[in-house]
Amino acid sequence: MGLMILVAGAAGEPWESLEWLAARLSEAYTGAAARVLERQVPLPPGAYDPGRGQYLSEALLEEAVRLRRATGADLLLLVARTDAYSPGLNFVFGQAVLGGGAAVVYTARLRPEFYGHAPDEALYRLRLLKEALHELGHALGLGHCSNPRCVMSFSNSIVEVGAKEPRYCSRCAARLAGLGVAVSPGYLLAD
Repeated sequence: MGLMILVAGAAGEPWESLEWLAARLSEAYTGAAARVLERQVPLPPGAYDPGRGQYLSEALLEEAVRLRRATGADLLLLVARTDAYSPGLNFVFGQAVLGGGAAVVYTARLRPEFYGHAPDEALYRLRLLKEALHELGHALGLGHCSNPRCVMSFSNSIVEVGAKEPRYCSRCAARLAGLGVAVSPGYLLAD
């Protein structure tokens, strides 16, 4: 049996985006099966910082860890339509427990309209896929990659999200293979 990935939505992330993402994640890892949790996950009480207008990422990540344990999923990805921060950082696109099977992606800053541009669903979904693959890579045990095209490259801005591809470099793919996770050919960078 392959990797079981559960995608959960929070803060009103549209079902269609979650379904689309689950289909891509099923393709990304050989033998993986991703599905969407049928209910939205409530945001943890007290996680919102009204002074910042953001959620504390660690609080939502704790919820992802709890949900992973409760469901028995190999990987749990919480996709929250909100903005979040981590202490010492102005914002985060996502966060994961390194090697712990749980991750969160925050979609507010992935949407073009956050930057005053017209909505662009295709661009939004590409950014979402990149950040989902990135955070799941961390959840599987990968650190950041020095290859700026690799999906595991650190993104400090939306420009850096745009510069990387939704693919793992050969080095990161080999590390995943060593952990028992095979990356599908369409999600490998041509090095």
